[in-house]
Amino acid sequence: MDNINSIFADDVELIENADVFEEDYTPDRILCRDDVLKQYTSVFKPIYKGRPPQNAFLYGDTGVGKTAATKYLRENLERDIEQKNQQLPVGERTTLNVVWINCENFTTADHKTSSYQVAVGIVNRLRDKGNRITGTGYAPQDVYDIMYEELDKLEGTVLVILDEVDKISNDDTLLYELPRSRDIGYVENVRVGVIGISNDYTFRKNLSPKVKDSLCETEIKFPAYDAEELSEILRVRARLALYDDAYSQETISLCSALAYQEASGSARRAIRLLRRSAEIAEEDGSEQVEENHIRQADKDLEYGNIVESIVDQDDEKLYILKALAHLDNAGLTPARTRTIHTAYARVVRTYNQQRGKDPLTQRGMFNHLSKLVMFGFVNTIEHNKGASGGQWNEHEFSDDVDPQKVKDAFEDRNLEWLHIDVRGIEE
Repeated sequence: MDNINSIFADDVELIENADVFEEDYTPDRILCRDDVLKQYTSVFKPIYKGRPPQNAFLYGDTGVGKTAATKYLRENLERDIEQKNQQLPVGERTTLNVVWINCENFTTADHKTSSYQVAVGIVNRLRDKGNRITGTGYAPQDVYDIMYEELDKLEGTVLVILDEVDKISNDDTLLYELPRSRDIGYVENVRVGVIGISNDYTFRKNLSPKVKDSLCETEIKFPAYDAEELSEILRVRARLALYDDAYSQETISLCSALAYQEASGSARRAIRLLRRSAEIAEEDGSEQVEENHIRQADKDLEYGNIVESIVDQDDEKLYILKALAHLDNAGLTPARTRTIHTAYARVVRTYNQQRGKDPLTQRGMFNHLSKLVMFGFVNTIEHNKGASGGQWNEHEFSDDVDPQKVKDAFEDRNLEWLHIDVRGIEE
């Protein structure tokens, strides 16, 4: 193998087991989460004992261990139930079915997810590939009926895990009915437990009282990791993923410090940073991860985070950002609101020729533009020439955003980057 000459090979290899860096990797131990893990374990205990399941709501920033802890406890629960069942008569055994749904996977063009779409997702998760239903063409109640029919075909306890549950918009039918489905009479043969996982602290606050009573039977807050905790997590990951001489304690400390400062104590960011640093060091032919590799990796990840944040915006905000990108490339920024609206209108008409969609009014567009300012994508410059000169605002990209990032975001959304002619629209 060493004699194979490939353009894909590096002169040195620092990563011994890349799987440890993957997001779907479940560690043998969940570190620095003893308190919340103890509380969370109590949610799963009734299932192990063959009792009715509890419903739980988990919340906290991204990368603080919510999903990792859920996977860890699920795997341990399934293993322990299997071991326990081996010692029991058939009639006394516990049956557990887990349905894991990421609600973000069912967002529509306006980046909203409905109870209807998640219900379709649950049905299709339970059905064979050739028997799945489409996301359109069914009345909502018909979809819910099909979902409960599929759930009731199972046995014992069904645990439905709704990751990114905050993506579900104002239609909270599923969040109310699913945890109470047996009490309401929608299912008879199974007992359904629901775990909702959210990155949005305000989501719970906006739930209706009836949904809170159903879904939030147990609430568990996952706090951000501090720098020392991130170091502990990274030390274990580095030991499992990297060769012994590939890193130093300084490597761990710097990755942890940057993740703590820039990503609110996100273990996910720290692990990504360590991985990217090792990849850059390999490409550089270095036998150890150095500070310059970590700094470059931090810049790479920051670029990706901004693009990802742009991808998450709804269509109107994307159109405004594209309009600003073309104005910026033409040297026409900072630009007044009416100039941006003219460019935005051309973008909307270009992308919606077949759909007949009209652009928003200038006032409507400005509401979205104001949100982009609030999110940090756009800067507003206020001009005040006094009573005689008047007042007006101009807008331009913030330091973190540029036309290339907007273009990358469009391509990540599988949207073609069409040319928009902005000549002749400057004031």
